[in-house]
Amino acid sequence: MIGQGQFEHLQRTVFTQGPQPVYAVLDGAIIDDLPARLRQHAPDAMCLFSGDLDPALAAAAPYLVPMRAGSGASALALRDGWNEHWGIILVADPGTDANALRAHLRRILRVSTPGGQSMLFRFYDPRAFRSVVPTFDAQQRMAFFGPIQTCYIEGRGGDSVLQFRRDGAEQPDTLPLPAAA
Repeated sequence: MIGQGQFEHLQRTVFTQGPQPVYAVLDGAIIDDLPARLRQHAPDAMCLFSGDLDPALAAAAPYLVPMRAGSGASALALRDGWNEHWGIILVADPGTDANALRAHLRRILRVSTPGGQSMLFRFYDPRAFRSVVPTFDAQQRMAFFGPIQTCYIEGRGGDSVLQFRRDGAEQPDTLPLPAAA
């Protein structure tokens, strides 16, 4: 959890991109009782796994959460979960709806190992994201980002925000997060 001043700064950073839709992808494997929290703060959240899930799997699944400045979903993702590895923030192309973004994210959930085995890519874990995404070449980067313009990820030290851009450099921009007030 971060302080109120840091939360407000983070909200300004994320929501000043213009009319683009903003989403979080939150990780049920990290967040205690995520489905119940989402029912309270983001009833329009969508699980990235499909089908009729066992309750234990549903509790540990990743969820796509539409966000608006000042909403309960934004407080959950940007205040309560920031620096706790709860997830990542996505700014999509204008007009991208949640269903289209969910379909794209579902395509990148599974990756193939060099040996040809399929495995889950937990891109929504900030630690995995900031380790793997900078290694992508231009083609991989475009395929990964798809309709996503910008991703915001917590920095390693807790005092910064990493901003990855679809059309940006391999390495993210590091934006300082002001000291807690």
